Amino acid sequence: MISTTMKVSLGIAISAVSAVATFAQAVSLDPAFGSAGITSTAFGAYGSAARTVIQPDGRIVTAGQDVGGDFALARYTASGALDTSFNGTGKVTTTPSGSCSGQARALALQTDGKIVVAGTSCPNFSSIRNFTVYRYNTDGSLDTTFGSSGKATVSFYAGASEAFAVAVQGGSIWVAGYAGSSFALARLTSSGSLDYSFGSGTGMVTSALGTSSAYANGLAIQADGKPVLAGYASSGGTVFALTRYTTTGALDTTFGTGGKVLTNVGGTFSGNAAIATSLAIQGDGKIVAAGYANSSSGGYYRFAAVRYTTAGALDSGFGASTGKVLTAIGSGDAIGSDVAIDAGGGIIVGGYSSAGSYRQLTLNRYDQLGNQDYSFGPVSTAVGSANAAIQGLAIQSDGKIVVSGYGNSPTTFVVARYQ
Repeated sequence: MISTTMKVSLGIAISAVSAVATFAQAVSLDPAFGSAGITSTAFGAYGSAARTVIQPDGRIVTAGQDVGGDFALARYTASGALDTSFNGTGKVTTTPSGSCSGQARALALQTDGKIVVAGTSCPNFSSIRNFTVYRYNTDGSLDTTFGSSGKATVSFYAGASEAFAVAVQGGSIWVAGYAGSSFALARLTSSGSLDYSFGSGTGMVTSALGTSSAYANGLAIQADGKPVLAGYASSGGTVFALTRYTTTGALDTTFGTGGKVLTNVGGTFSGNAAIATSLAIQGDGKIVAAGYANSSSGGYYRFAAVRYTTAGALDSGFGASTGKVLTAIGSGDAIGSDVAIDAGGGIIVGGYSSAGSYRQLTLNRYDQLGNQDYSFGPVSTAVGSANAAIQGLAIQSDGKIVVSGYGNSPTTFVVARYQ
């Protein structure tokens, strides 16, 4: 299911699928999964799954954090039960050393089945957050051949740095996020050390965008090996921001303006806000950034998807010739958190929307032209009497959609499957 050339978001590398899914009616929870389509896993008083991937054997891996700021992982069988071959319980927690809590935000699978999780912590008991990457063996144990006893940290020497996305390509591990107030990207070798053939001999690059701060939330590696980052930047509010680099870490001047693209999604009014949370690359090389934006000052956020040509221009064949779509869902904010491209070329965005007092798991699908697919949804699912949200999604080889996030009270990892 994973492909570093196709997809990643607030952190994680996920691909389009090979089976064509058709939606003659709105998607619904798969009763063969968990309990009526949903399974939840407690990690003490709090657990929130940030991303999910599907192994080739159909098992599902999720990663996020617990109440103590530990990196938390859970693996499930294809039927939604905790996989006890993974650490004996189906769950793993890893406590980063340092003076601040850790946060796991991104997840990728290597071709050998090892699991790479990226996020942030304060190493060496300093108060400065750094990129933090753990690698786990297939049985859930830390891979001691990686970094220092299974952990690698990257300091950009530009203030705090946090990783929100990770991708694996061949023997390289790419990690993206922010450092100081700039986009940040590092490339690690398979052993967990910085790859000094990247970034002018440093293994890392930073790029300033907009007028002040810029954060990268999504990362994908093109078929030609060029990394693309998506997130947001300050520019008369906040706007979708993308960068593309050459394989050696220079900004790719064939993309956008000097390797950078800024997009006002909802408009240029005072108070406009647009955040790209995730990124996918279509089979034809076009780039889809998804997240959320408002369309009027003080208005609710809406699901947002923007498609770009391979050169970084807005794709006039998408979203009624604008390259952009905004979708209001529910009675309040609708926040898109992750995106994937299905085998039919449809763009599936997962996140949350509000209905009554609580947020609900929410999925939406756009066709290849950016039209709303009403045969699919939108579909929203309540999880207990509490807020719930999708933060990661992946598509199985049979077209079923697996989502992960949080829900219940107290808050737990929530994994659901739709058909």
